[in-house]
Amino acid sequence: MRYKITFVREKNSTNTIPLHHQKLINDALGPMIDSISNNRYDFNFSSLKATSKIQNGYMKLLSAKITLVISGRKEDEVRQLKEKIFEHPKLIIGRLTLRVKGKIKIEDPDFQTRMRYLCISPIVLVNPNNDAEKAMQVVDPASHEFSDMLYNSVIEKMEKAGFTEEQLNQYAEFEIIPDSEYINKVHHEGKKFARQYKCSSGLPMTGYLLPFTLHAHPDVHRFIWQTGIGMLTDEGYGMLDVVK
Repeated sequence: MRYKITFVREKNSTNTIPLHHQKLINDALGPMIDSISNNRYDFNFSSLKATSKIQNGYMKLLSAKITLVISGRKEDEVRQLKEKIFEHPKLIIGRLTLRVKGKIKIEDPDFQTRMRYLCISPIVLVNPNNDAEKAMQVVDPASHEFSDMLYNSVIEKMEKAGFTEEQLNQYAEFEIIPDSEYINKVHHEGKKFARQYKCSSGLPMTGYLLPFTLHAHPDVHRFIWQTGIGMLTDEGYGMLDVVK
């Protein structure tokens, strides 16, 4: 289940926020999630979205309207999180002060075996708390290693979520195919699809923002739609949206 929450930036609030601000959102939403459930891995959330421009590692907000997507496996818990956000007159993200304005329930897509996605928060392959050196490495998105690392993290999460061994055995088909046209364009323009981020404990890691096609069982698509893909999804990494 998903909701898109709309906020309005207060006039006396800063209009800049770090480009890499998942930690700040996690600091704000984390206590709310903990009051609902003892399992943050059942939840996921996006980066902040607004009309903006990037300057020196910061996102300068050009509009007062800002949106945030929240999702989770259990409808009642996602609904509770939405309600808790609305209970607070203000949401503080770093030095940014937001007033909640509205909400839209996002309907689930029709989950197929082959689906196209784009990232609305960075994908992390390696938890730096477990392997700080490997977490900094950049892996070619077109490689088998990239696809295998994401597959392993998804299956591990599904196992912890209670999926049976019989079910997991049905999910062996898993292949990520990055959008080569997008990657070529990024290279041509001297931009990056992989950047350095920091987890909640402050350790650096590589995160990826790129569109891709995923071949997998529909149950797997549903699971990552609800809870994200990759590592540290409980901190708001790995949220995807379907390419329409």
